[in-house]
Amino acid sequence: MKDIIKHFIDDKQIAIAGVSRDPNKWGHTLFKALMKKGYTVFPINPEMAEINGIKCYHSVSELPESVSNLIITTSPEATLGLVRESKESGIKNIWMHQGAGGTGSQSQEAIDFCLENGIGVVYGFCPMMFLPPVGIHKIHLWMKKISGKYPADYHKNN
Repeated sequence: MKDIIKHFIDDKQIAIAGVSRDPNKWGHTLFKALMKKGYTVFPINPEMAEINGIKCYHSVSELPESVSNLIITTSPEATLGLVRESKESGIKNIWMHQGAGGTGSQSQEAIDFCLENGIGVVYGFCPMMFLPPVGIHKIHLWMKKISGKYPADYHKNN
């Protein structure tokens, strides 16, 4: 998982499926945070034409070919469809966002699909824990480390 996380951090182009107009929703918060950190973000939401003046894509298949990383912030029920579409669209790495109170967007079926089809997959973690972490994300990162749930092969100085 270390190499996939590093690729997400180092590659400054990231698509986010599940971006919302609602500033209280996680997809919107993550979109703004990544933009603030200097990333070029490609928001995906089939019901929006743009968000904050940025073009919003209706599906993974509409993304530019140069985009190889996708963060999914949707419900677990929508994740498998996005993962399957990603395979057809050339996405190389998928991050299934870990929600504060549960599984977030991950589903075992979607994880298995990624592994079986050569798509790099990160799950069980919030991207903000690694980009570098601030605020509550520092606490989440610390809790993962002391509980032994931190990716064993990830040793970035945070």
